[in-house]
Amino acid sequence: MGLELTGKNFRMAELIIEKESINPLTKDKMFPEGIYCILSSSENHEKQLNTYYKLLNRGLDTPEAILDKVNAKKLWDIIKKARFPNSKRKYILRFSEFWLESEIPRRILDDANNGRQYEFELRDELAKKAPGMGRKCASFFMQKCGYENLVPVDIWVLRFLEDKGYEVKIPDYRTVGGLTKKEYLEYEKIISGMAGEYNVSPVIFQAYVWGKYSKWSKLYAPDQTTFDRFYNP
Repeated sequence: MGLELTGKNFRMAELIIEKESINPLTKDKMFPEGIYCILSSSENHEKQLNTYYKLLNRGLDTPEAILDKVNAKKLWDIIKKARFPNSKRKYILRFSEFWLESEIPRRILDDANNGRQYEFELRDELAKKAPGMGRKCASFFMQKCGYENLVPVDIWVLRFLEDKGYEVKIPDYRTVGGLTKKEYLEYEKIISGMAGEYNVSPVIFQAYVWGKYSKWSKLYAPDQTTFDRFYNP
């Protein structure tokens, strides 16, 4: 494969997954992490975290708080600095309504606590029905809930595959649109196959790719002290 991966590479990937995971896994804790995933769309990680923590610090961490009209200006004041703010505000509001009305969050929680038998089915249903998610963000969210075989096929995964000689479609949403379902599942399958060659789960392999290719690896030194500071601002 031409990759030089070591135990240290995968240990950092494990730390990334550990920090990104919802613990303890409850419906209340799952909700703000869903918002976190929505904020990740078309956004650099540092800015995403900044927006997310502002929402938490100002009490916008429940669907009820976000939907309360009293908080409308507060929500906008935070979201307006994100990329595509109008779309993200709309998605966050609609996702909050979805969270209160849908049975999918409870079904994910039940499945996560009972063997994770319906990983891909629940991912696809979430991607189809949860506002602002899509297959990539839904995969990211499911990973946060402890699922290990789904791959968020993001820009970093696509660039990684391109570097390895695969003919991939990298969206810029101006001249090149988003991935089709067929393309997404094809790229997910490739990453899963690579993970198998290294005897690690797809979630760990994808976290390795993210840590290697994303801005995180350029801004923060790969050690536990800076890692903790990054995730606990």
